[in-house]
Amino acid sequence: MKKAILITAGIAISALASAQKVNIQNASNSLRDKDYPKAIEYINKAVADPDTKDNPKAWFVRGNIYMSMQNEPAKKAENPYREAAASYKKVAELDAKYEKDAVTQMLLISAYNYYNDAAVLYNKKKYTESYDLSKAVVDIHAIEGGKRFNNKSFDTIATDAMVIQAFSAYYDKKYDDALPILLKLKDNPINKGANTYLVLSDIYKTTGKDNQMLAIIEEGKKLYPDNQSLRNEELNYYIKSGKQDILMRKLEDAVAKDPNNGELLFNLANGYNNMAFPKDADGKELAKPANYAELLGKAEDAYKRAITADANNAGYNYNLGVLYYNQATEYNKRMNEQADLSNSAKGADKKKYEEAYNKIMVERDAAFDKAIPNLTKTVELLEPTASSLSADDKFSYQSALMALKEIYARKNDMAKSGEYKAKLEALRGKK
Repeated sequence: MKKAILITAGIAISALASAQKVNIQNASNSLRDKDYPKAIEYINKAVADPDTKDNPKAWFVRGNIYMSMQNEPAKKAENPYREAAASYKKVAELDAKYEKDAVTQMLLISAYNYYNDAAVLYNKKKYTESYDLSKAVVDIHAIEGGKRFNNKSFDTIATDAMVIQAFSAYYDKKYDDALPILLKLKDNPINKGANTYLVLSDIYKTTGKDNQMLAIIEEGKKLYPDNQSLRNEELNYYIKSGKQDILMRKLEDAVAKDPNNGELLFNLANGYNNMAFPKDADGKELAKPANYAELLGKAEDAYKRAITADANNAGYNYNLGVLYYNQATEYNKRMNEQADLSNSAKGADKKKYEEAYNKIMVERDAAFDKAIPNLTKTVELLEPTASSLSADDKFSYQSALMALKEIYARKNDMAKSGEYKAKLEALRGKK
């Protein structure tokens, strides 16, 4: 989850008179005069007194006192709305019908204040505090089994508060607290999204519950079949667990049954691609497998077939272009090795390394040339909506521009390289 968004709420309080008990009346009078210390003194006596401790009016006045203090700039920093919220909740608990409209409005205002403070603290990465404050929003929303408020806007705010609460617990590594909230969120129609499944899968993975992790990924993929992160989580599990052959068999069987399904072909290509360019848990590149060339060829074939199925799919074109680009990068590494050997050699050996360098450079340039059409197609497909792309598409668009800029620079076509550089700078200028 990214930054939480603040909301605004106005506060309007009017003191209520005509209390039957002396302390309640005195508190109301003091509130009217804005003598808050006296008002609090009287009302606290009332709510502590056996005769009035269960009097909804006493708690209502107490809530009004603290909510009125929330309007005072000098007192706002003390967050008096929190005591107000506790008081209004007590009113609802004692008598759900007592001053119902006013209590409901004050509870809403309290919830919005709690949400704002939770968002601020979440953005500051103070997760314990943001968890508690966002939970307070959820608790208010749940009054009377969630039936007190008939307010769609508040339903959304309460759901957003659940998100803050869940992610606060997750980032605080309090997985037992985060898990039940996330399980509720995944089924919440207001907050449908793949991100919840990704966090759930990570919690299951971190806590060693592989079966639950795979089950939640599979559930997420059914709802969000185009989400690359979920797909990669599954691929990564099989790669890291040494069970990637199981996944590849699943994908190969699926493609055999549905050979023109671009999505299945794309998944298969990604699997071969990840196997050809393996990485460890930290994203560090590992040694290439013995069948690197075979895997590369299978990935290339599957990407091409996916593009045949859907020629205007930017993701398919981008990934094939990246495959060629990464292949060229591998050639680059081999060129650097030959250059190092040549620099320390003499005579015939030096010439041998130079010849090897030039031969590899031809292969590298050929791989770069193969990358150009698909990367160019990616740019053409995404450029018309560059200002409103999703995060994934924006990454693909920007990466394609960067790759094309570098490729043309290596080809010594500086005019063309400059063209893509200008597009890249224009995109960055829009951020």
